[in-house]
Parts: sequence; C-alpha cells; structure tokens
Amino acid sequence: MASWHEARDRLKKIKEERLRRSEEVVELWENVLGEKAKNLGDEVWAVYEQVCIAALDCDRLDIAKNCVKSLSARFPTSNRVRRLLAMTLEADGKFDEAEHMYESLIERDETDTLSRKRLVAILKAQKLYADAIVHLNEYLKTFQNDQEAWLELVELYCTEQDYIKAAFCMEEVLIHHPQSHLHHQRYAEIRYALGGFENIDTARSHFAKAVKLCPTNVDALFGMCMCASFLAMSNKSTALKRKDNQRYAEWAAHQLQENFPEKLTVDAKSKLKNITISLDSLQL
Repeated sequence: MASWHEARDRLKKIKEERLRRSEEVVELWENVLGEKAKNLGDEVWAVYEQVCIAALDCDRLDIAKNCVKSLSARFPTSNRVRRLLAMTLEADGKFDEAEHMYESLIERDETDTLSRKRLVAILKAQKLYADAIVHLNEYLKTFQNDQEAWLELVELYCTEQDYIKAAFCMEEVLIHHPQSHLHHQRYAEIRYALGGFENIDTARSHFAKAVKLCPTNVDALFGMCMCASFLAMSNKSTALKRKDNQRYAEWAAHQLQENFPEKLTVDAKSKLKNITISLDSLQL
C-alpha cells in the first residue's frame, strides 16, 4: 500500500497530467488519504473536488456526497461546488433537482458550458433524445467551435437514425480535424448507413483516408473492403471505376487476412471470404 506522501503525490500527478484514473483516485482516498485529509492543508479542497468527480465515475455516491458536504461548508456560494452538488443529484437519479440547479447556474453565468452540457446528459439519461438534440443545437448556436458537442450531437442523431444530420455534424468536425483517422472512419460509417451508390462511394473514400492516416485501423480497412466490393459489383459504376474498386477491395481484404487475422470475428472472416469469391468471379 502506498504511503501518505506517495498517495498525495500520485493524486497530484493524476490531476496535472489529466489522467482518467477514477478507481485509483477513490482507492487512494479511501485507503490512505481520507482519514488524514486535514494534513493536506489548503490543498485538501482541490483534492475533495478531484475525489468527488472520481467517485461519481465509480458510482460511489457515499464518497461523492461526503466530499460535496465538506466543500459546501467551506464554499457555500461557489458555483463550482454547486455544480458538483448537481452532478451528485444527477448520479442519484434526482434529475428534476439537478436540472433546476443547473438552470440556476446558467442564469448566473450564461457562459457556463459545463452546466449546459450536464442538462443534455440528464435528458440522455432519461432517453429523451429529441429534447437533448434541441438543447445541444441551441448550445452550438453560441459555442460553435466546441468539437466535443458536435460529436455528441452526431451520436444523438445516430440514436434517432437521422443519419443525414449526423453526417452534416461530422463534416463540421472534419473541417477542424482533417487528420483524425477516427473521425474519417465515423463519417464513413454514417455515409455507409445512409446507403445508396453515392453515399457508399463517399464512405469508401473516407475509409481509405482513415487507413492512410492509420494503416492499423482494422475497422476502416474492413469498411473500405465492404464499400469497394459493393462499388466493384455495381452496375452504376463505370468499367474503370469497377476495376479500381476491385483492386481496392482485394488489397484491403489481403491486408486484413494477412496482418490482422486475430482481430477479425468469425462473421468478418466469413464476409471477407464471400467478398473474395465474388470478386474473383468478376470479368473486368
């Protein structure tokens, strides 16, 4: 078990490096630091906040509530502490109380982005996805450069199977992060879900871009293979396009089968086998 000083230094390092080590934070607090918290001096208030957030991540409401209680006694008018209290209410399923508190925080400070996002989280927790979409769209009218919010909106639209709007949101993200292979992959997946020749053609291009940016992206390789094989066998493709896509599909299938066989599911292996057979039968 870590010593008191080692535990204190470890918490400080986790915070400074912005590591997500919630279970470790809770364990260090519960087993080492908690009983001698007063020894932390003024540093204790930042630790209470850190431990509270970690405890909420770990569904340890008992610890979170105790931290909030101590913080509230020391900083009774702090918006930061009130937000932690609202998060604790939210985690406890008291959505109406939490929502009311977030709204009061926003009234105090219209630039409080964290409280605005927590309102969206409450709606999601209650599966009120349409309402969450409305709130997030309103939020993005003011905070247009919040890429995390755009990505959240993508997933909400996908939940509602509104892939056209999800695609638009991903395009906004790609404008700011054109070198992210995961964003290209996600955009390609959405276009593939929309279906149709043009969408699958676009999906194939973005799966290929994702593979170029990250050659070990197995999901992008598989998506590229699926899209290219479809285009190679489509009567809407020109002869040249069919030939090119046959080559792309065969290359992607080879990469998957030779370099990443252990990462392929039984279903994926079966699909690749069928694609290979179908491509071999093409007369181009």
